[in-house]
Amino acid sequence: MEYTKINLYNYFYDLVKQIPDDKITTYGALARALGDIKASRAVGYMLSINKYPDIIPCYKVVHTDKTVGKYRLGMEEKIRRLKNDGVKILNDKITNFNDKIFDDFKTYYPLKKLMEEQLKISKKIDLTDYDYGNDIAAIDVSYENETGYAAMVYTINNEYKTKTYVNNTYFPYIPGYLAYRELPFIEKLSKDFNGIILIDANGLLHPRKCGLATFSGITMDKPTIGVAKSLLLGNVNNNYIYYNNEKLGYMINKHTIVSPGNKISLETSIKKIMLLGNGKYPEILKTVHNETVKLRKRRLPS
Repeated sequence: MEYTKINLYNYFYDLVKQIPDDKITTYGALARALGDIKASRAVGYMLSINKYPDIIPCYKVVHTDKTVGKYRLGMEEKIRRLKNDGVKILNDKITNFNDKIFDDFKTYYPLKKLMEEQLKISKKIDLTDYDYGNDIAAIDVSYENETGYAAMVYTINNEYKTKTYVNNTYFPYIPGYLAYRELPFIEKLSKDFNGIILIDANGLLHPRKCGLATFSGITMDKPTIGVAKSLLLGNVNNNYIYYNNEKLGYMINKHTIVSPGNKISLETSIKKIMLLGNGKYPEILKTVHNETVKLRKRRLPS
């Protein structure tokens, strides 16, 4: 099943270039132009790694409280550039903020489109139990800047094997949109694997019932289980996790949160993870995480 693939970095930097020469904008305004205020932290991150500050004017982005904010080339340089644009600053506060603010971005709000896509995908979830045998895989991705270091640890005929994959990512971390960042790595690693895939993320337990494990399971048509290390949403009652009055997950312990991805029921997901981890976080997920860290350290220059 196809899904939207977008280089959000390029889209974002094109938004920043829309800011007129004598205007400023805010982190929140840029997040809203992307389509979701939850992207505000990602906005700050993308600004901080801007490699072309003379072409992409990230110095024009300030805080809503009228403070100047950080800048890759230093605070003094940011203030100098802002003053050259007619921005008045006193004690780190912009005094003509209302006259200078710009938020009339030309945008199609890509994150809103991705939210709509997630909702459509989530309607295709299959929570039926099938017989996939005993083969299990776990996938994890670690990052260094825009490079993803992914590993899959899997069993074939009760023998452990490992696959790795390194590539750039074109989507920053934004809560609720992890699939658009990590699915390309999962697709690459699991292409020829037909057992159950464990993913270090949520599945059905997601604001749109389309966490990484569900999104990847549906788009790849594979059985997946989400196993997260912390509870990000929902209420716990007798270990079951409810969100919007729906039972979407299960807390084995505070660091082992299970929710079905696709082609497997919640109860079977719980049993599988309980059996693998004996009531704790499964060793195979710890192992795959360690593999990504080792891979990252090997690939980074010393």
